[in-house]
Amino acid sequence: MLGTAAGTATITIGIAASGNFDLVVAALFVRGIWWWTIGKLWAETGVLPRLFGIATMVLAVLAIGAAIASAPMNMQAATIWTSERVVLGLWSLGLAVVLWRSR
Repeated sequence: MLGTAAGTATITIGIAASGNFDLVVAALFVRGIWWWTIGKLWAETGVLPRLFGIATMVLAVLAIGAAIASAPMNMQAATIWTSERVVLGLWSLGLAVVLWRSR
């Protein structure tokens, strides 16, 4: 249930942030919460390899840290959004490889 709620919030805020750069930091923060939730679930249950779950949790810490540090460091929303999308794409490819190998 927690993963579903975090995932729904991530999708909703991510779509809104695509049209409004004021929501990029919030989208990054919520994405970090989602990555932490599913990474912890995978690391503890072994549904996917533990190493991938831990890597997902590391991404969560980086995402939340970037969201918190973006205001004091005056980071541009477009830069954050582009970087975050690249990381999400690479993570998605990693997830595809893990799922393909586990079948």
